[in-house]
Amino acid sequence: MEKLQLKYVEIIFDKQTPQRIGTEINILSKIDNRGAESLEYKFIVGKGGVWNTIQEFSEENKCVWKPKMEGEYMVMVQAREKDGKKSLDYLAKEGYSIVKDESDNSVIEETTGEKFMSENELNVEFKDALGNPEEKVVFLDVKDISDTEKKILVKNDDVQKEIALSDNEYKTDVTETEEKLIGEYNSNFVFNEAILKKGELVSKGDLVNNSENELCLINDILIDKKEITVGEKCSIEVKAKNENVNLYRFYIRKRDEWNIVRDYERNNTLKYTATEAGEKEFLIQCKRMESAESFEDYRTIKVNVKNISKVEITNFKCLSKSLIVGEKLEFEVETNIKTEQIEKDEMVVLYKFYKIYKDGRSVCIQDYSTKNDVYYKEMEAGSYRILCLVKSILSNKQYDDRAVLVYNVKPYKDIKINSFVADLNSPQASETEIKFTSEVQGGNSLLYKYKVKGPIEEDTGYTEKSEFSWKPMEAGEYEIILYVKDINYKGEYEDTKKIAFTIEKKGKKPVKILDIVIDKEKKIIIGEPVNVMINGEGGTQLQYAFIIRKDNRKLEDVAYNKSNWINFIPKQAGEYEVEVMIKDKYSNKQYDAHTFVYLKAMEYLPGEIDYIIFPYKEAYLVGDAIEFECIVQNTQNVLVKYETKINGHTVEQTGFSKNKKLRIIPKIAGKYTVEFYAKNVKCTGEYDSKKQISLYVSEASSVIDTKIIANKLEGRVNEELTFEATSRGGKDVCYEFYLMENNEWKSVQTYSRKNYYSFIPFAKGKYKILALAKSYYKKVSYEDYDEITFFVKD
Repeated sequence: MEKLQLKYVEIIFDKQTPQRIGTEINILSKIDNRGAESLEYKFIVGKGGVWNTIQEFSEENKCVWKPKMEGEYMVMVQAREKDGKKSLDYLAKEGYSIVKDESDNSVIEETTGEKFMSENELNVEFKDALGNPEEKVVFLDVKDISDTEKKILVKNDDVQKEIALSDNEYKTDVTETEEKLIGEYNSNFVFNEAILKKGELVSKGDLVNNSENELCLINDILIDKKEITVGEKCSIEVKAKNENVNLYRFYIRKRDEWNIVRDYERNNTLKYTATEAGEKEFLIQCKRMESAESFEDYRTIKVNVKNISKVEITNFKCLSKSLIVGEKLEFEVETNIKTEQIEKDEMVVLYKFYKIYKDGRSVCIQDYSTKNDVYYKEMEAGSYRILCLVKSILSNKQYDDRAVLVYNVKPYKDIKINSFVADLNSPQASETEIKFTSEVQGGNSLLYKYKVKGPIEEDTGYTEKSEFSWKPMEAGEYEIILYVKDINYKGEYEDTKKIAFTIEKKGKKPVKILDIVIDKEKKIIIGEPVNVMINGEGGTQLQYAFIIRKDNRKLEDVAYNKSNWINFIPKQAGEYEVEVMIKDKYSNKQYDAHTFVYLKAMEYLPGEIDYIIFPYKEAYLVGDAIEFECIVQNTQNVLVKYETKINGHTVEQTGFSKNKKLRIIPKIAGKYTVEFYAKNVKCTGEYDSKKQISLYVSEASSVIDTKIIANKLEGRVNEELTFEATSRGGKDVCYEFYLMENNEWKSVQTYSRKNYYSFIPFAKGKYKILALAKSYYKKVSYEDYDEITFFVKD
C-alpha cells in the first residue's frame, strides 16, 4: 500500500481498554479531511496473527464490536475514496485488551491488604474514597506511574538478544506483510502452518505436507535453569547438526495461543527474563537457510517460574517527636524483608511516598528508591496523610503493598506553663507591690491574662505582657490565676496555673531579692572558686543563708548571717544547685524571699566550633584554592583535626593541632566534604565537637563544537530517521532537541544524557532539527547548539 495518509486518521473507542469478554464496544473513525464524506470505511480486528472483518467497506465511519475471546487485539480501520483509483487511501491501527470477568477485580483485590495506622479514626470522606473500587484502582489523585515503568524492557546486543516479556502486557502489531495478507489468513500464513490447533501443538505430519522430506535438524535443546524466580534470566540454546546453515524461530505459549518472541535468524540462543510466575512453554522452530518451508523441525521446552517473596509493610511510623509547622517531619517504613536479605542483595525493596492533603490533593515527595524513610518540612498546619507504596525492584506490579499514616501538623508546639511565681512569698502586707512572672514554652505569639479572685477582684484581659504587677489594697485570701494562649487560638485558653496568696495588714517594707551576681559564667571549672552574691531590700536588717546541693544531696549549708555572699569550690563535674534565702532579722519565717541558681561544673571547657568560614562562590572549579577557618573559643587550649572526603571517600586526614586553618586545591570534580573535629587539650575522648562542610567542585571547560549527524542523507515518508548530537568539553553533557515541522518548532526531547533523537516522518516536506547542549551542573539554558535542515520525499 503506497502513500497511506496515516497521520490524518484517528480511532476513537467509547470504552477504555481493557474490557470484559462480551462487552459492546463502539468504534469511531475520524479523518481530518474536507472530503471525508466521500470515503468508505472498513473495520478489521486481529489477534494472534489472524484477522477478521467486523464491517466491510461502507459509508458508515463507525461500528460495534463484541469480542468473544480474551487477548491482545489490534483494531485496524481502512478508508478509501469511493471513486478512487487506489485500493486503500487511509489506514489506522490501535491496540486493545480484552480480559475475563475475574481479571477486572485483580487491582481491587490487591488493595484489600491496605494498612491504616493512626491514633485517630479516618474521616468519612477518606473512608468513602477507600471503599470505592474505582478509586482504589487509582487510589489518589497522584501522578501516574511513568510510561517507562509500564513498558517492557527490550535490550539488543551484537551477540545475543535479552528479551523481557510480560504475559500481562504482550501486544502484537501489524507488519507491512500482514497488512498485505488481511483477509487472506486462511492461506499458508505462519499461524495456520506451524503453531496451533485450538491451543495444542500440531503433529509433525500436519506441519509438513510431504513427510518424506522431513529433516531432523535439532539434536537437543539446552537450558541453563529449568526453574527460576520472577526477575531471573535463563538461556535457551538450540543444538543442531549444522548450526551455521540453520535459522531459528522462538515462540512462547500464552494461555491457548503461541506468541512469537523472535523471528528467524541465525542466532541459536534466546535469553528469557521471567516477569510472571507459572509454567512457561517455548516452541523452537528450525529450518535451513535455503529452505522455502515455514519450518523443517521443531522442539518444545518448559521452564518453571516461581514467585518472588511478597513485600509487605509491617510498620509505618513517624520518627519526629513533634509535628510542628516549619520543623522536620520524618517517617519510616518497615517491611517483612529482613535486613540481611537486603544487604546481601537477595532482594531490593523500593519505597515511594505521597503526601495527601485533606481535600484529596496529593504530591509525590519521594519516587521509588531504596530509602525506607522520608522527611520534609510542612509549612501549613492541618490534617495530612502520607501514603507509602512498596515493591520489589523485580516486581511487575505497580506496587506490592501500601499503607497510609494519618497525622496532624500543629501550627506551633503545645503551650505549657513551666513556672508561675511571685517575687514575694505569701503572706505579704497590703499596699505591697508584688510581681508575677512565668516561663511558658510553645506557641508562636503568646497572650497572657491575669485574674485576681478575692476581696477585691481584678482582670487584666489578654495582653502580650508576660509580667503582672499587683498591689493589693485590702487584707484577705487571694487567688491569682494565669491564662495563656496563642494569638491565633480561638478558645478561652490553652494552659492555666494559679497561686494562692495571703495579704495581711500593712506593716514594714517587705523583704525581697533584687539581684543575684555570679563572678563567672554558669559554665565553671572544677577546682576554681565561684562567688555568689545576693542584693536584697526591705525589712529592718536582712540576713542571708545558702544551701549547695548536687544530685539532690546537700553538700554545704551556710546558716543565716550578715554576709550576703558565699565562695564555694566545686570538686566534681556536674550540675550544682545553689539555694539563696533572705529574711528580716525579726522574721519568724524560714525565709522572706528565696530563689535558686544552677551552675554547671566541668573538668575543662570543651572545644566547641562556633563557625566555619570559607569564601562563598556560585561554583567551585578544579584547581581553585579553597581556604577554611574554624572560629572557636578558648582558642589556645583547643586542638582541631581535619578530614577531607571526595565523593564519600577519605583522601586526606590530619592529626589534632592548634592550626585553625585548612587550605585545599581540588584536583578532580566531585562532591567535597570537609569534617572538622575539635577538642580541648585535656579531652580524653575522640573529640568534643564536630562540624562538616560539603561543596561541589565542577570542571572548568565549556561545551563547544556541537554537531548533529543524521543516519541518512535523504529521508522518506514512513522511514525512521535518527539524529545524533556530539560536542566537545563540558561535564556530563545533556542535550535537548527541537523539531520544525510545517514551519512550527516543537520540543521533542527535554534535557537528558540521551544524545540522539529518532522519529518517523509521515509527510514529505522540509524539516529542521535543533540540538541544544550544556553541562549537567550548569544553570544556563544552553552552552552550545547546532541546527540542520533536511527534506523528506515520498
